[in-house]
Amino acid sequence: MLIEATSTPPGMGSMVLPGYGAELLNWLNRAPQIATFGAMVADRGAGSVLSVRGQTLVRYNITRADIGKLVVAVEAMGRLLFAAGAVEVLTGLPGAMTVASMPALRDALQRSNPRGLHLAAFHPTGTAAAGADEQLCPVDTTGRLRGVDGVWVADASILPSCPEVNPQVSIMALAQAVADEVVVAR
Repeated sequence: MLIEATSTPPGMGSMVLPGYGAELLNWLNRAPQIATFGAMVADRGAGSVLSVRGQTLVRYNITRADIGKLVVAVEAMGRLLFAAGAVEVLTGLPGAMTVASMPALRDALQRSNPRGLHLAAFHPTGTAAAGADEQLCPVDTTGRLRGVDGVWVADASILPSCPEVNPQVSIMALAQAVADEVVVAR
């Protein structure tokens, strides 16, 4: 698990704030007083993308071990925020929107079902792993999608698994390498 301090413009960061309408506007008005952390968890869950009656259905099955990591991460982020002087911590936990102390956070964590957490994936990896093995890797080593002419993949999905650190620089390097391959192929 990696905890990162984040700083996004209020409009972009509003996805982690609770409520809609007036409640959300109240949180946005407090944006200058809000500090945020994000936890990157190297998850081991698996997912799938299906077409159901013409609609795309994305499923993700989180593991118990990953839930344990998330609980540890939420507690650690709360401890960091309170140590930095926070008087209130927005937990993201269903039924315990904010807490004013570490004991209250621990209590909220014990009472909450972590499966109800609002989770987001900012750099999902491994969904279309690139590699030489045609049976395991839908994308070849140059970024071409196997079995489909003219389709190249140049995002985090071609990483074989979660690198357990922020992969932004790796993603940019992969995208550049794939772009170079596209230019050569044209």
